[in-house]
Amino acid sequence: MGDIQYDEASADALVRAASAAAEQLRGQGAGRRAAVELGTDDFDGAYAKRFEESARIEAADRPKLASVLDDLGDQVNDATAAAKRERERREDLAAWQVRQDERDRKAAEAPVSLFPTPQPPSFDFKPSETPIAPPSISAAFSARARTRTGGGTPSGKSSADPDNLRSFARDYRALDRSTAEKQTTLLNAWHGFTGSCGWVRISSATFFIGFNRLLEENGEDSAWADRIADAFERAGGHGSLSNATLDVSAAADLPPAMQQMFAPGLTPAEVAALWAKLGYTSADAADLKSLPLPVLGKLGNLEGVDYWARSTANRVVLKARITEAADEVEALKSTIAYDNGAAWSRASTNLDALRNIDDSLDKHKHNGDRYLITLTEDVPPLAAVSIGNLDTAKDVTWAVPGMGSSTTGMDSWTNSAQNIYDQQRKGGPADRAVIAWMGYEAPPVPVMSGSADPGVLFNGYAKPGGDNPAASVRGLDAVRSGDMPVTNVVAHSYGSTTSAFGLTQPGVQVDTFTTIGSAGIPNSIPTADDIHADHVYAGQARNVWAIPGDEKGDQWAASGRLSPVHNIDPTSSDFGATAFGADGIEGDDTMRGVKDHGVSTPDGEGYLDLNTESLANVGYATTGQPERMTAYEPKELTDFEKSLLDEMMRAP
Repeated sequence: MGDIQYDEASADALVRAASAAAEQLRGQGAGRRAAVELGTDDFDGAYAKRFEESARIEAADRPKLASVLDDLGDQVNDATAAAKRERERREDLAAWQVRQDERDRKAAEAPVSLFPTPQPPSFDFKPSETPIAPPSISAAFSARARTRTGGGTPSGKSSADPDNLRSFARDYRALDRSTAEKQTTLLNAWHGFTGSCGWVRISSATFFIGFNRLLEENGEDSAWADRIADAFERAGGHGSLSNATLDVSAAADLPPAMQQMFAPGLTPAEVAALWAKLGYTSADAADLKSLPLPVLGKLGNLEGVDYWARSTANRVVLKARITEAADEVEALKSTIAYDNGAAWSRASTNLDALRNIDDSLDKHKHNGDRYLITLTEDVPPLAAVSIGNLDTAKDVTWAVPGMGSSTTGMDSWTNSAQNIYDQQRKGGPADRAVIAWMGYEAPPVPVMSGSADPGVLFNGYAKPGGDNPAASVRGLDAVRSGDMPVTNVVAHSYGSTTSAFGLTQPGVQVDTFTTIGSAGIPNSIPTADDIHADHVYAGQARNVWAIPGDEKGDQWAASGRLSPVHNIDPTSSDFGATAFGADGIEGDDTMRGVKDHGVSTPDGEGYLDLNTESLANVGYATTGQPERMTAYEPKELTDFEKSLLDEMMRAP
């Protein structure tokens, strides 16, 4: 008769592990109560109640598990005792059988006699042949789920001290780590027991799944507390936040309403309707700041969402990204020698752009509040800064830059947009907005920037880039559908090429489209009537071409119009726009002439510099005052053009 499979050493190890884990669980009562009490200090409202409910569930489930583990140890001890008895029974039966066999052998060898000698009675009774039934071990435990968001929390507000919540989370995690160590020991002991004690039956062993679930729920409580703390810190620290906002901030997953709004493929009008259902107003800016950064990143660029909300979201994201980018630049300093500084250079450019965007938001230096209505995830990002409130403005102007533009120059471009905003005071509405719109990837300036990219002569940047201003216009239509303002697009250089593509898309319509120093309208848009604008205006300073010389004027626009695909001059009579003056009015210091292709120069002679004829006309065009605009005067040929013509005439 063989031995049973039951290793007492493995069984004893399981008993010790179960006892240690149970003792650990029970011994944490005081520590967890202290952590909860700290977390609930200054924590009020529906979320505080949820916090307390979770703590009560944990405080009830933990000792239940300890009791299950105690019982498990008792059952294993009982099994060990049963195994010992079964082994003793088997050993006794085997020994008796040996003795019985000996008695039988002797009896067989004894001589046969007619008168056998009587044998004394035998008191060697046969041990039981009935095996001891293997015991059945049952250790069942299920940790309860804890409700943290939804289910009645949306109404009202909650307040909390983020420092207290972080202390709770820190202490809870420390307790969970020590418990997890005991759990690991218990798991190893359990595997050792089940692998070497097959004699016993396991009828239920859900305690380990339940143990895992308990620690997972504890971990989620800690993460939940951290998310709430994050929310209050983003909102400025102490104070109260709406429970509806915390339902988003504190949840591990977005609520269905928010998921629906972020679903791909929605039109701006559909987004606007879903946004309205959420019920946020500008008075809820602090609540909005508390949302998780990934949510804010999406919200800040979602067409159809109110602009105050987009700006609020983007400012929080911008601050976080500047910190992250600065850390990355610092961390990459040590790698400069390995890749010639390429990674560090990219990171530095990104940081410069982010800081430049931040500088452009300084409203204290200028008239009009500033709003960050776009901040993409690109590196460096695209961005748009509105001077004036787009949610209420009666007149809105997009200022679209040209070649060589990027957010590393956001502050400069916003200053040029500020000049438009200031110029519009002359006859324009008080409630107006000008958007410094750096919302597409522009081609580099060829040659002078050291780039061999000829993109400015083609539509590779303009055509896909045109989708972005079109989307922006549709977004304003959705947000202001019941109170649509006058809409204008002012586009410089290659920005006019890009904007022309956007303003020929379905569902896009503006009141005015104004080009300055245009690099050329796409050949697929032959006339101003093809552009979805009620009025089209064009300004162009004297063409001097991009060659050294003493003549002053626009040195790049005509070169851009050498393109094979966007060579239409919007000031030409064939195009059909209203051309206006940009070369200045002699003797009038408020109507100086443009002497460069740029929008701003150190001498104040760019297309959007103050006290220029160009800026004055842009201001009038975008505020419904075309009668005040000065007329375009055709220019005489430059010396360079005359020399080219002379050479052509002399050619055989």
